[in-house]
Formats: sequence, structure tokens, C-alpha cells
Amino acid sequence: MMCIMVVVFLVALVPHAAGQRAAPITGVDPMVDVIDHGRFDSLWRASKRFGKIDTRGVQSECYRTYRAALAGAQPQRYLPESQTAFWVNAYLACLMEVMDRRVGYRSTRWDSLFRYRDTFQIAGEAWTLASMGERIVQIAGTVRARAFLATGSSAEAPFPAHACYAATVRRELREQVRKLCRSEQYVLFDPAGKTLQLARMFESWAEGMKHEGGSVVDFLLPWVSEATAAQLALAEPGIHVEYSDRIERWRRRR
Repeated sequence: MMCIMVVVFLVALVPHAAGQRAAPITGVDPMVDVIDHGRFDSLWRASKRFGKIDTRGVQSECYRTYRAALAGAQPQRYLPESQTAFWVNAYLACLMEVMDRRVGYRSTRWDSLFRYRDTFQIAGEAWTLASMGERIVQIAGTVRARAFLATGSSAEAPFPAHACYAATVRRELREQVRKLCRSEQYVLFDPAGKTLQLARMFESWAEGMKHEGGSVVDFLLPWVSEATAAQLALAEPGIHVEYSDRIERWRRRR
């Protein structure tokens, strides 16, 4: 009887032990980065000129070394802040590469599909800019993470000021969302017509905003200016939300 019990006990332990071996090693410090982002941060900031990107940096040894590190990294072994920073920087690095391939302005539907067509080897797998963007939103756990997904278009999110680190990614996200929601280029409320005009890019946020905030207006309230927030609060309910490529504003001489 004792032998049978020992055998049963050992058999019961085998799946548990195998499961332990298969489990990913997760960093205990949420501030530890997946790889060193310092040199890419310097390259990213040096490449920014008046809101645009000088893409010649992708020809540098610094960029090639960083891309190789991205390709061989294992972000799944780290905590969410580290993973989010990793994927945001991977997205920005690959965006620089795409922009370097396409010098000049995008003007055709075919060329506008670059987010889905070009593939990059990151963390041992093939990714597009679009799939990296979805990964960022998934790990961050909020649609607000779409504020990182710049494309170089004036109709979409502006470029982040810096590359991200695990220790700074939340702060960088707050700054990105504020840039969007406090600029009349992206968000404008007309209290007379009770119309909230949002840039077309926010259409991809719509379901997430409703899910996280209860409504588009409630989602935006913490991020718009105090004056706009007060106007929105006074106008509820009955605010009409409109998405447009061009936000209309009256101009008058004072």
C-alpha cells in the first residue's frame, strides 16, 4: 500500500513540475526594461525636427544594434510596464524604418497600407506596425495607448517626445493623451451646437472609450482643458459627437 501511495504522489507531481519549468520567468521589479533603450532614446530625440522625423538615423550602427536587440528580446518574461515600453519603442523604431523607405508625402491608398504591409522581426516573430499597435493597447490595458501610434501624418497622433522606459511609460502616455485632447486640432467643443468634434483618428478609439468611460464624453473629461471640461459638463446630456478629417473653427478679427 505504501509503494502505491508513493507512486501516486510522484505521478501527481510530474505535471506540476513540468508546468513550473514551462512558466515564463517574470521580472520582480516593474521598472526593469526588457532591453536597454538609452541609445535609441538619444537617436529618436536627435532625429526630431519641428515635429517631423529625420529618418537617416536608421542607417546608423546605433539603430542596427537596437533593431537586433528588439529581434532577439523576450518581452513576455517581464511585467506590463516593461512590455509596454518595449513595444512602443519597437513601433517607433520600425516606423522610422518605414518612413525612410518612403521619402516624401503619402498620397495613394496603396501607400497608406504601410501599417499592414511591411513586416518586421521583433521578439522572434513577424509583426506589422498595425499588429504592434494592437499589442501595445492589449498590454497597456487601455485604448489611451493609441496615443503612442503616430504615423507622421498631421491628422493623427503627434510623435512622442521621448522613447519610453518602464519607469516613464505611464507619464509619457499621460502627456501624449493631453497633447491630443487639449489641442483644437484634434478635439473641439461647440457649446452652442452641443457638438463635440473629434479628429477622424478617434473613430478607432470609439468602442474602447465607451467601454472604459461609459461614453465618449465621460472618457475625455479628465483629459481636456478645464474650460472645455466645464462646458461639456454643463451641456450633458445630448452632446452630439462628430468625427471629421477637418475640425471647423470660425476665425474672426478681434
